[in-house]
Amino acid sequence: MRLPAEAEEFFTWDPVLRRAPNRAWRRWGNDLLVRTLLRVLREFALAHPDAPRIGVGDLSRPRGGDFGPRYGLPGHASHQNGLDADLYYPRRDGLERPPDDVGDIDDALAQELVDRLVAAGASKVFVGPRTGLRGPRSVVQVLAHHDNHLHVRLPPR
Repeated sequence: MRLPAEAEEFFTWDPVLRRAPNRAWRRWGNDLLVRTLLRVLREFALAHPDAPRIGVGDLSRPRGGDFGPRYGLPGHASHQNGLDADLYYPRRDGLERPPDDVGDIDDALAQELVDRLVAAGASKVFVGPRTGLRGPRSVVQVLAHHDNHLHVRLPPR
């Protein structure tokens, strides 16, 4: 299933071209992933009508596989089976782009987003080492290169 380029609750961001929206072939996920993202982002927006839209980066290619050099990088060791997505932390200034630094992140909104993903059944949520975001250790884990976005993985079903 392909995630729409944008909606009232979210925008998509192309991490290679550094612009919105993300290209269509980078926005594919399995039915569970796309429906879960749409539900979580809708509920988050309803709870925070004045908050900025959440940025969604890469999901997977239409038939899976990596995002190697042939596809403009980044390589994404994961994002190959339709169960992974990158979400950009909400910014304090409301700009619709990835945070440039952890100081740009709205900490309370980012933590709530993590909490909602955990409650929605994420098997992993990778967060940056400088974000201070927390959750159950078996699910929320600190990972380098994730200070401007989180990575959510749903379990295969």
